[in-house]
Amino acid sequence: MKEDKEKEAKLEAVKKELNEKIQGIMGPTPEDSPPTAAPEPEPKLPAKPKPKPKPEEPKTEEAPMKGVPPVPAADSAKAAEKPEPEEPKTDADKPAEEPKQDTATDSEEDLDTAVDDIAASESDEVLAAEDEAVERAFDSNNKKQGFWQKTKDFLRRWWENPRARWATIIGVGVLIILLASIPNTRYFFLNIVGVRSRASLKVLDQSTQQPLKNVTVSIGNQTGVTDNEGQVYLSKLKLGKQDMAIDRRAFAEVDKKVTIGWGSNPLGDYQLEPTGIQYTFQVNDFLSDKPIAKAEATSGDASAFSDDTGKLVLTLDTKSDEDAEITISKDGYRNEQLMVGDPNQAIEVKMVPAKKHVFVSKRSGKYDVYKIDADGKNEELVLAGTGTERDDMVLVPHPTKNVAALVSTRDNMRNSDGYLLSTLTILNLETNETVSLGRSERFEVVGWVGDKLVYVQIAAGASTNNPKRQRLMTYDYATGESTEITATNYFNDIVLANDKIYYAPSAAFSDGANIALFVVDADGKNRKALIDKEVWNIFRTEYNKLAIAVGQAWYEYNLADGSLNAMGGAPATQKSRIYVNSPNKENSIWPDERDGKGVLLVYNLGNKDDATITAQSGLTTPITWLNDTTVVYRINTDQETADYVVNIQGGEPRKLVDVTNTGGIDRWYYY
Repeated sequence: MKEDKEKEAKLEAVKKELNEKIQGIMGPTPEDSPPTAAPEPEPKLPAKPKPKPKPEEPKTEEAPMKGVPPVPAADSAKAAEKPEPEEPKTDADKPAEEPKQDTATDSEEDLDTAVDDIAASESDEVLAAEDEAVERAFDSNNKKQGFWQKTKDFLRRWWENPRARWATIIGVGVLIILLASIPNTRYFFLNIVGVRSRASLKVLDQSTQQPLKNVTVSIGNQTGVTDNEGQVYLSKLKLGKQDMAIDRRAFAEVDKKVTIGWGSNPLGDYQLEPTGIQYTFQVNDFLSDKPIAKAEATSGDASAFSDDTGKLVLTLDTKSDEDAEITISKDGYRNEQLMVGDPNQAIEVKMVPAKKHVFVSKRSGKYDVYKIDADGKNEELVLAGTGTERDDMVLVPHPTKNVAALVSTRDNMRNSDGYLLSTLTILNLETNETVSLGRSERFEVVGWVGDKLVYVQIAAGASTNNPKRQRLMTYDYATGESTEITATNYFNDIVLANDKIYYAPSAAFSDGANIALFVVDADGKNRKALIDKEVWNIFRTEYNKLAIAVGQAWYEYNLADGSLNAMGGAPATQKSRIYVNSPNKENSIWPDERDGKGVLLVYNLGNKDDATITAQSGLTTPITWLNDTTVVYRINTDQETADYVVNIQGGEPRKLVDVTNTGGIDRWYYY
């Protein structure tokens, strides 16, 4: 029904359009014309009888020509009539004229008829066009369905034909191989599917052949900066030819094309030509005078490294008459600040360990704690004495950090029996801040394992027969956490070796429980019993050997492989060695007494050989490292008590500072 209504609406629109066109040609119809004065009536004559119309012949309709509106039926009938010869007429014979109103009416009727015919014809054309469009749509759909059906039939026939199938597969494979064999084509298709690669290169100073740091390297749309080794690594790179740029102030820029292929793409070394002002330095150790390699000079974003001979050349983007502020740095050494102006004069730089040496001095009448640099500079008071300290103070520095543990009676606190209690204090040598770990009758420091301080606390106020009177503890400087490893009435012996704690609890007041030689990590984990008997003494006779006394029997324990073997008797010397490892754990120093003199030796953990560093009367502990090559040891004689500094790579020892004698990491104290 909706379609019928739409057709009727279209017909009405066509009628309206045709009426407007006809009115434009023939003028307005009488209905549309304005009223005019009625014409005067003419005298009527007697009407002549009308001749009878001849019977109409049957009409034959011809199909209208396409695009030409059909002729109205009335007009076609008139045109079909053949005029007959008329007889001469007189005025009397003339028929009276019909009123004009009737003529207009007939004309209007004829016009409406013509309009209806034209509208009907055009509506037929519209309907025919719509039907044709629908038919075309169906034909198109049928054609599409036919196309897909034909395609399916073709593919089915192709697959069922082995020869055609394999020929096509082989052809496609050959085409892929050909495309893959051409780099440009291969890279084009790999880039389209999102394949990316990576590349690396190294940038050097052309004048020194040393790596350049902070050099900007760009490949394609990826950018990176070189590290301390002059290396830069770039990823997410498109394959194929890419633009590469290497840029650094005071150096000539490098621009070139590189081809990025599949894989890691090591692009090799690139040398930059200096274009700025160059300053030259000679960097050596202040004690051994040995050259220091890989020392870095920086000024702003510019940097350079020293070679194996200690020579360092820094290129700056400045004028020759300008002063430049330069910092020389090296891991384990103090930063040296320099102002340089003349690029033609080489500058000698002596590097000093960065770690502070900490010591106790009574120069003020009290036991004060000081810190000082290895060259005797920058001495500073860390903790003033209170005047209540006993002379049995203990000071144990951290192996790598500016931190130390101090045992003293500085708080002047006593127990109920009036016994002066000791305080364990952690000193931060950077900020001079302190942390107290509590008070007790006594603290015995065993040593440091990383950031963990290992110590024994004698419980204040506990009776002598308390089964947990002595507590083996650790304190983590980094986290501030304290952990109890174990507790007993007292320990027969404790040794810290290769970052492991070996301890032997006494059988007193223990009911025979947990009596053995134990080994445990500094965090309390991996506890293991080595000998299920009470052990009286533990002596470290070599770097990797312990001599263990079990009653009258002796055992040797190998720290390297964990083996335990019976000995034929007691060791030749019942004295325990004190080994202190270097920060990099490549060497370990230990003191000995030979020919009436103290001797400082260094044990190389790689080749397992000892070498004498120095021999002096009164040489003793405490001993400590300031960096991987610099050692501080103590001389205690009637003439002086002082700390000396020496480099294990050579050079003469130097007196650092006069001190008050204190304890350090030493033989286990017997209570």
